[in-house]
Amino acid sequence: MLIPLRRARPMSFPLAAAAAALAILSSAGCDIVTADLKSQATADWKKTFTLDAGGRVEIENVNGRIHVTPSEGSQVEVVAQKKARAVSDDAAKAALERIEITDSVAGSTIRVQTKVPRSEGMLGGSAEVAYTVRVPAGAEVKFVTVNGGIEISRLTGKIDAETTNGGIVAREVGGPIEATTTNGGIEVELTAVAQGGVKLGCTNGGIKLRLPADAAATISASVANGGIDADGLKLETTESSRRSLEARLNGGGPSIKIEGTNGGIKISSR
Repeated sequence: MLIPLRRARPMSFPLAAAAAALAILSSAGCDIVTADLKSQATADWKKTFTLDAGGRVEIENVNGRIHVTPSEGSQVEVVAQKKARAVSDDAAKAALERIEITDSVAGSTIRVQTKVPRSEGMLGGSAEVAYTVRVPAGAEVKFVTVNGGIEISRLTGKIDAETTNGGIVAREVGGPIEATTTNGGIEVELTAVAQGGVKLGCTNGGIKLRLPADAAATISASVANGGIDADGLKLETTESSRRSLEARLNGGGPSIKIEGTNGGIKISSR
């Protein structure tokens, strides 16, 4: 049985005009907010520490990147560029003053932390801190941020790097390393596979690991959505499929564990 369709009633002029006006305001909303946050204020926070032998350095950020390179001797140099955006110069300066950086030394551990207040609505502006850090090459380090990338170069001590929205890049590192991110890729280049091993994890993004061709390691890699590429390595494989790899490199050695969810895994020689 066919059911006759009811003809839609035309929208009244006042209602149509109101809807059109609302659509225009909605589409322009992002542009209005962007234009409102045109004022910017910046300031640098700088401090130098002396790290004990076998010491540890921790940097905790919220919004912003962390860039790390080796220093000379036992010095730890931290430069944090604070940046705030708001609707006016005065509001930007006030937002900048609310960005707090604290530091502490407990035993042989140096810790620097960022504290950024929650946004006060769309007119509350935005705040971020970009860290440039130099540490002794052999120091044990931990770097954490929420929104921002982490880049580390030429360190030989133990590395722990963690971010939520951002990539992690570690170039020419030679110590144990653990790196995890939720949204962003991971790229690690090893000069050696340390006894403490390697642990890499990423939810959304690819993972790339480069290591010396003559390194000895026991590799365990898995990915839910994506493939695993380890071509060119001399592996003794105990399990191999598109999404899983269990193998020994040059007879086996320290553990390399790689876990991905959405993104491929590539392991190659440097």
